[in-house]
Amino acid sequence: MHRKKLSLAAGLAGAGAAWALHRATHPDEAREPMRLHGGDRDEPVPDHLLDLPEGVQAHEIATDDGGTISYLEQGEGQPLVLLHGITLRSDVWAPQFHQLTDRFRVIAVDLRGHGGSKAGREGLGLPRLAADLANLLETLDLRDAILAGHSMGGMVTMTFCRDHADVLAERVAGVAFVATRASHVFPTVAAPVFRNLVVRARERLETDGELPGRGEADERLMRMVYGENPNPKAVRLASEMGSSMDPSDLIESVDRLFEHDTREALRVTDTPSMVIVGTRDVLTPVPASRALARLLPDCDFVLLRRAGHQLMQERPDEIAELLTTFADRLAGDTAVPG
Repeated sequence: MHRKKLSLAAGLAGAGAAWALHRATHPDEAREPMRLHGGDRDEPVPDHLLDLPEGVQAHEIATDDGGTISYLEQGEGQPLVLLHGITLRSDVWAPQFHQLTDRFRVIAVDLRGHGGSKAGREGLGLPRLAADLANLLETLDLRDAILAGHSMGGMVTMTFCRDHADVLAERVAGVAFVATRASHVFPTVAAPVFRNLVVRARERLETDGELPGRGEADERLMRMVYGENPNPKAVRLASEMGSSMDPSDLIESVDRLFEHDTREALRVTDTPSMVIVGTRDVLTPVPASRALARLLPDCDFVLLRRAGHQLMQERPDEIAELLTTFADRLAGDTAVPG
């Protein structure tokens, strides 16, 4: 019997279609006026911004369950801790190392199961990744830090706010949620499809020891999560990151996202925050990000015109400006530009 190729990237495309249906059937979610920020980019981000600059240092720390957490670091000043999304790595934040190390001590983390980080006895899952974040903040003795979490990295940050409120209060000045959501990672209409995809992928891995459908096909599908006019190199790098991820870690990471729901905790998280989303994001679209912003008691909400999901690669100039202005706001009382 012919087996269909399995591709988690194809599932991402399916999620985008599901959200398009959701928005069409729930129009009230998008009726509020939008705060738009930044101009339209006529040219893709320059190639050199997508590679790490010279001088970035790689380090690792141990976890309490026998794992290791790798991270990149450069710069001095207020700590800025960057957490990537699922299938990505710390070096996806290369543009921010170019643009923000003159103001911040930039620290980009490989979440366990990604990049150079290795899971310990407790495996994967958002609560364990949140514990790793708390461990990093305490081991490096970071104070007055700003956390910026993209996609799954934002969900890790939300879980950290829920599970480690004492560390949050002691060591974090503000939180930026970049293209992420507070709950329902897979919308109701798409969740059964994703669950079936995870089951089939796990069965295929156990049978054949590999997952087909990774590589060039995933690069074409990866392009769908970007907005207008992305740099092809950015798409290629993000696809390569996903293709290099251990298949079992990929499956487990996706599977554990079904449990994500931090809405109750965020309602009582009074740490100053900012939510940033692109108007063409098909994975964490505007209604989901607006719902996240409404949960947070002290939150700025910013939309980037014509941008997709990979905001750190697509709109580094705007991200740099927003994070810098957010830090100024935390130090005083300036407003994030709208």
